[in-house]
Amino acid sequence: MSAARLPLFFSIAFMACSQLTNGLLAPALPQMAVHFAVEEHLAQSLILCFILGLGLSQLVYGPLADSFGRRRVFWCGQSIFLSGNLLTFFGLNSLNLLMLGVLIQGLGAGSNQILARCLISDSYRGLGLKHGFAWLGMAASVIPVVGPVVGGVVTAYWGWHYIFFIIGAVVSIVMMTAAKYLPETQTKPGPHLQFKRVMRNYLELALNPHFIAYSCLAWIASIGLMYMISSAPFVLQHDFGLSADSYGLVMIIPAPGLALGSAFTRRYNGRWSELQVLALASTLPFIATLILLLKGNELSWVIFAMSLISASVGSIYPISQSGLFAQFSSQAGTVSALSGTSQMTLTALAVGLLTSILLPSTNGMAIIFTVMGLCLMLAMVIQVMKVKPLAV
Repeated sequence: MSAARLPLFFSIAFMACSQLTNGLLAPALPQMAVHFAVEEHLAQSLILCFILGLGLSQLVYGPLADSFGRRRVFWCGQSIFLSGNLLTFFGLNSLNLLMLGVLIQGLGAGSNQILARCLISDSYRGLGLKHGFAWLGMAASVIPVVGPVVGGVVTAYWGWHYIFFIIGAVVSIVMMTAAKYLPETQTKPGPHLQFKRVMRNYLELALNPHFIAYSCLAWIASIGLMYMISSAPFVLQHDFGLSADSYGLVMIIPAPGLALGSAFTRRYNGRWSELQVLALASTLPFIATLILLLKGNELSWVIFAMSLISASVGSIYPISQSGLFAQFSSQAGTVSALSGTSQMTLTALAVGLLTSILLPSTNGMAIIFTVMGLCLMLAMVIQVMKVKPLAV
């Protein structure tokens, strides 16, 4: 592999590792709810704990990556992740301890999210930057495809306990590969780490209209997607009678929508304006809602509706990320941290609230997808009227 492609390769690997826990655990949630004798939304909290740790930790990893380099942050994060993974083995019969272990996993995985975006921001410019994030978006769909399949098979034939062995093994392999080949892409010395300066930078970014405009697109898309992912195991396994392994196989169908959406944005970059792509992406949740309301009792149509949501999110991701990093390339770590933290934290809190209010069902999905489409359209209107039109 050429040196020019190494940053993209590791960016994809890191993003995949950061999604590993979610992807593998999703098919096991119904069985875990039975095992711990808890309500469904408490089992769903495992994924939300991971997302919360994933989001909050990025506020720390971003400045560290800018000040001390990408490789050092990588080793710090993976050490924390493996510590959390080890703790999960002691929580196989205690939901609270298991949640703590998964939370610590998320705290470690936050470094992967930071580094995945920083490596691309450090290494590519212009169209290369947009293409890099589009490739990252497409590749990031691998775990949503492979994860539920592997997690479903493991849960059905060996038990969900073994999922954490797989997670630890994969992360260890990535660590060994990175030890030899991961480049340090931060070529210029970073600023000294100062708490006041870091907080000032975060505040300036949080109040920046450009940052808010592009970040809110990721917030909306992430909440819609994660609600779907956390609800799908219960809807498909309970309402349609699928087993854990059958659920994993069925989820192969909607997951590639993430890659197709990113591929569409990459393919028509320059031909369509970002506003046009987003207008198309915002209509897909409404179509998905209509399908669920009319055909929500048919498995094939439910899967198709979920595929449309995946495609919508996939097309939004590269626009949001390239818009942020093109504007703030000199603050890659800080921008990655604040955007990632806000996205994951808001997602965890919003999905946690929604899952406690709405029981997993096709009607619940229809409500959330409608809100998702309305919010995307509102974000576009605000952007046009009060900020500026998205770049052409």
